[in-house]
Amino acid sequence: MVFRTGGMGMRNSSSTIQSGSRPEDMPERTSRTKTLPLKNMLLTMVKICAVVALIFMGFLGALFVFLPLPEPSIPEATRIYDINGNLISSLFVENRIVVPYDELPQHLKDAVVAVEDKRFFSHKGIDISSILRALLRNFRAGEIVEGGSTITMQTAKNLFLTHDRTIKRKVLEAIYTIKLEMRYTKEEILEMYLNIIYLGHGTYGVETASKLYFGKSARDLDLAEAAMLAGIIKGPEIYSPYHDMDRAKQRQAIVLDLMVEQGMIDEAAAQEAKQAEITLAGMPKQSSAAYFVDFVVAQIREWNPEVGSQIYRGGYEIYTTLDLNMQAAAEQAFARYMPEGSKDADGITQPQGALVAVEPYTGHIKALIGGRDYSETQLNRAYQVRRQPGSAFKIFLYAAVLDSGYPINHTQMCEPVEFPGKASDDVYKPRDFGWQGYHYAPLDIRQAVAISDNVVATKWASVIGPGTIIDYARRLGVESPLEANIPLALGASEVTPLEMAAACAALSAQGTYAKPIAILKLVDSNGKVLLENQAETRQALRPDTAYMLTSVLRSVFSPGGTGSGLAGFFGSRPVAGKSGTSDNQLEAWFVGYTRKLACAVYVGWDNREQSLSGTGSAVAGPIWASFMANALSGEPIRGWEMPDNLYWDKVCDKTGHKANITCFDWHYELFKQGTSASVCPTNHVFEYLLGALNREEEPQVNRVPIFIPKDAPAASTGSPGGTTQVEDLEQIDESVIEELLPYLEQGDQTGLEDFDWSQLLPGLVPHEPDESGGPGEAGLDGSDEETSDGPNGEPSHPEGHQEDVESGLGQDGEGNGQQGEPGQTHPGATGSRGSSGLQEARLATGTKQPEYAAAGD
Repeated sequence: MVFRTGGMGMRNSSSTIQSGSRPEDMPERTSRTKTLPLKNMLLTMVKICAVVALIFMGFLGALFVFLPLPEPSIPEATRIYDINGNLISSLFVENRIVVPYDELPQHLKDAVVAVEDKRFFSHKGIDISSILRALLRNFRAGEIVEGGSTITMQTAKNLFLTHDRTIKRKVLEAIYTIKLEMRYTKEEILEMYLNIIYLGHGTYGVETASKLYFGKSARDLDLAEAAMLAGIIKGPEIYSPYHDMDRAKQRQAIVLDLMVEQGMIDEAAAQEAKQAEITLAGMPKQSSAAYFVDFVVAQIREWNPEVGSQIYRGGYEIYTTLDLNMQAAAEQAFARYMPEGSKDADGITQPQGALVAVEPYTGHIKALIGGRDYSETQLNRAYQVRRQPGSAFKIFLYAAVLDSGYPINHTQMCEPVEFPGKASDDVYKPRDFGWQGYHYAPLDIRQAVAISDNVVATKWASVIGPGTIIDYARRLGVESPLEANIPLALGASEVTPLEMAAACAALSAQGTYAKPIAILKLVDSNGKVLLENQAETRQALRPDTAYMLTSVLRSVFSPGGTGSGLAGFFGSRPVAGKSGTSDNQLEAWFVGYTRKLACAVYVGWDNREQSLSGTGSAVAGPIWASFMANALSGEPIRGWEMPDNLYWDKVCDKTGHKANITCFDWHYELFKQGTSASVCPTNHVFEYLLGALNREEEPQVNRVPIFIPKDAPAASTGSPGGTTQVEDLEQIDESVIEELLPYLEQGDQTGLEDFDWSQLLPGLVPHEPDESGGPGEAGLDGSDEETSDGPNGEPSHPEGHQEDVESGLGQDGEGNGQQGEPGQTHPGATGSRGSSGLQEARLATGTKQPEYAAAGD
């Protein structure tokens, strides 16, 4: 028991001793146990990183294999040219013109390579040595002083990527760089680079930059210019010669030295280039035709929306109808004669306005202004805004009247009249412009148009019907909505300046309407012609009607006419026109034309809440006249050719009828063959005798002046009656008067043809009706080639006609008849005493000229 027990004790004791005999083993085993998991963790992390790296490399490989290289898309600027090939404007996202590699000079390509990437032709897109060198220099400088990007890398970045500094962009840049090198030759990559690089002042590519800085194509750059252009690439805002020529020259010298170092040029050539004088082209002026450019873009988008969507990046060439010289004349007229403005609640200067000029026959838009300041408002009032034209709309009324067969000498009485209004119980009572309201006298068409009589116009509208007026407005190109009522004749419906200008162009073109166009040709970046344009034309009026209306509208500029204050702008140039003023003077218009050009001008507040300071002739007229005179300066002075079926005949001043043998006071008027016109029924011998005896006639307060046609032939019968004075009659034998008494008492003209008028007064010749109606001498309406209108197209102010246009004195011509003496616009075109030889005698003795009531505008 003891043994067994002791034995057991021995084992236990031994076990105890064995266990405690190596205490140092315990820490060693614990350390080993901890080390193994740490190593395993590190090994695991390495494996994970390796896997991630493999995955990333696989991802990059997949990107490289499967990520397609986009087709290079280089946005090009669209160029817009005027009728003479002058650049109007460039439309661009990036202002660029692409030039093929082979057309660029070698010294330009060498200069760019020398300064931007000297190893370009030897590396594979990414230049490791350049990158390491740049990193070292940047580290030493503590800032970025050098980049490691190659020309290929910059090309990839500019073609396909943004300029964000992100890892994603860097990775894509590297991939695209390698792919560019794989797909394209070095020459193709350099061509892309030279055409996309930014070179300052909004220019992209060497071609646009070359024109900006040196005024020439990149194809024509010499070595000095090429080196300076290459030097700009690093920092356009720093090295632009427009900012600092000395700094630009220093940068140029660095480029030339690098070219020598790399064996591209010799030292002599470099020194010569350094010494060469650089002549800058000068920064281009901002285009003044911004509203026209907007109109062109709108026209293209309407014609082809797909082309329109690419207009700012497609590199198109657009050849237009605009004449930059005429556009400059329009801008000058607007700047000088627009009323003084003030800002409205939206910060837009008011009043606003528009001007459109159209060439007759072709429909070419030669000048266009849509507002005072494009930077303030892009609303194009030339065609996007409709306004009431006032009396300017009467051109359609009288086109209809004359085309319907009514002669110019046909009269309507200017007196109170009423028409049904819009409502059943409403009455429309037209009045003339001015406080008197009516003339209480018959007015022929020429008089009614010249003084812009409203009452007579409404009477004519009633005769031919508002629907007929609308029909003629449509024929002459008006597409705006028109309301068929009597006030339509006075311009109550709204139209655009473009419509009015085109209508006037049709009148000038013998009734041929040409739909206005702005684009002649559109060419894509590959030289393919996408559009060649020609105006659609139609015969809107018969030529004889157009000529008659033109003759009438020329009288607007005669003394007493609403445009008399503007006549001095034109000298001897034949011009026709019509003023217009809407109710409360909210809108002012002047429309008109010469043989070569038609124009419409509108002025008014956008919100139509404020009146203007004057009528159409006073506010819009000077803008119109100044533009027309300057735009046509130097052009031959020519009028219109009279159609063969028109003829001149003499009209009695007293009655307006064709003159009989006793109508000693007469003037010429225009007639159409085949139309009837009554002969004066009055025996004027007795009136003549009373007048010659200086007896006072019954006063006519509202007397309207007689307007002698400016295109009438010169009188061929001398001056029958001349300026007969009272003492002439003292020599008349009483027996002569007794011989005439039977005719005077009976009022019969029979037998007067055989009377010896020389017994009554020496030189007195009765009127012999001219049934042939020959055209006679037509003044300047032939083919005279005079070329001067006065200095710089401004008013020449002929003697006796010194209107102050700028101060608005010409507005008295709006119908008050006080601009000069009536009937004296064409000496020799009148018989007896002109339109009033007796009046001349009275004026000579101090008798007051009769007052004239104002008409409408």
